[in-house]
Parts: sequence; C-alpha cells; structure tokens
Amino acid sequence: MVFKTINRYNFLILALITQISFAQSTNISSEFKKKVEVASSELFTSPSDPMNPVSVNATLVWSEDKTQVAIVLKANIGNEWHIYAYVPENQPYIASRLELELPSGIKAIGEWEKPYSESYGDDIYVYRGALVFVQYCSVGYYTKGSKINCGLHYQTCNLRKCFPPQTKSKSFKL
Repeated sequence: MVFKTINRYNFLILALITQISFAQSTNISSEFKKKVEVASSELFTSPSDPMNPVSVNATLVWSEDKTQVAIVLKANIGNEWHIYAYVPENQPYIASRLELELPSGIKAIGEWEKPYSESYGDDIYVYRGALVFVQYCSVGYYTKGSKINCGLHYQTCNLRKCFPPQTKSKSFKL
C-alpha cells in the first residue's frame, strides 16, 4: 500500500512539474522575437515573374536554449498581384491557408502570426507585396531525423486573371 501511495505521489509531482515547464516554454522572450525578426528580414525569396507571381521560402529559428523554435515563412507577391487573406463563403475565390506538420515533441504556441491584410471590397481581404508569417513552437523530446513541414496554399489573382490554387512548401529535417 505504501508503494502505491509513493508511486501516485511521484506521478502527481511529475505531472505538476511537466505542466509548469510547459507553461514556462510558452512564454516567448523579447530577445527571441528580435532574433526571429532579424532572420525574417534576411530570408531570401526569389523574384516573381508573370507566370509565377508568388515566391515562398521558409526557415527555422531556434531559441538560445533550444526549448523553442520559430517557423518563419516568407512570401513575395509580384506587383499588381494578390493572394486572399479572407474570403466569405459566397465568393468564388480561395483563401490562403498556412500548413504545418510538427513531429511528436514539438507543439505550436498559439496561432500563426500573420501580416496585415487589406480590404478588397465585398468583405474580401487580400495580401500584397512581401509577407512574413511566424509560428512559435515549444520543443520537448523529438526523434532525431524527424521533420517539420510548412507551406502556403493560395490562389493568386490580378485585375485580369486568377491562377489555379497551389501550395508551396518546405521541409526541415531535425
């Protein structure tokens, strides 16, 4: 009976420590945010062209103590083109969607941080120009060689035409 009580007590202590350590790893320091901002400004996206008006690139940025990682996805949308940030159900356009697959042991902290979108009329919002999306994650134990996959699914349009929806993605081996 004493053995069961000790095990149950140890389990409760371990659960409490796990909750506290997870809560601590969800706070994002201002230093880490600055590091992410610098990395996003230095992240290269190839120039767009009329047949491929959106270029996408991504990188991982690690906190100093490796308990957090930020996925930075950058898109460059050519002049006179846009992708959709929000589209009401009664409209025929495709809203952009960020995609993320995380391995076991890595968990998203909140939602993606998204850039400003502008009104396009009829309750439609669009993204233009250079865009940066950031997803912060807490890092626990993960299997070496596992992957983080991220991407952007979007439809590109200008005043004369729209291209079919497509997805551009990137994979990172840990």
